[in-house]
Amino acid sequence: MATYDELFAIGESFEAFVAHGLPVEIEAVRAVQRKLAEPGAISQGTWQRLQALEGSYQLLVAGEMWCPDCQINIAVMDHLRRAQPRIALAIITKGRAEDELKERLGLERIPIPLVAVLDADFQLAGRFVERPRDVIEGGDALKPAYRAGDYLDSTARDLLAIFEAAR
Repeated sequence: MATYDELFAIGESFEAFVAHGLPVEIEAVRAVQRKLAEPGAISQGTWQRLQALEGSYQLLVAGEMWCPDCQINIAVMDHLRRAQPRIALAIITKGRAEDELKERLGLERIPIPLVAVLDADFQLAGRFVERPRDVIEGGDALKPAYRAGDYLDSTARDLLAIFEAAR
């Protein structure tokens, strides 16, 4: 079984991951990126927490470009990575995660995106699964707003909570 750092080393960059998509999938990612560039997409409080981040973290993401949750949430992760040099990102396929992470994380299946949040020593600090907590708790009623990019800050806050708890 590969170690987390070995998996991270073979993972793709965000742009390489996006390049595997169909034109409509790539456009969906670009739409999320445009939304993230708008003032207020990520709250001031979230930005302050991001800038105050201590330690280094690696986001080992299992994802596929055909997945709308991946298009949204991995774009947020890349946005955080660009804003905070203490965050690194590598993306592996769902198939590789099934081979390497399913048993290790005690999962019946690999939902995507599945993010193993790793600390500076490549130790598991936490995980993010599919959607932000606000959307999961809100159920199907929130799906249209979530798909429209109204919960990008929620994804960022969930990841920050994992980083902060790992200190």
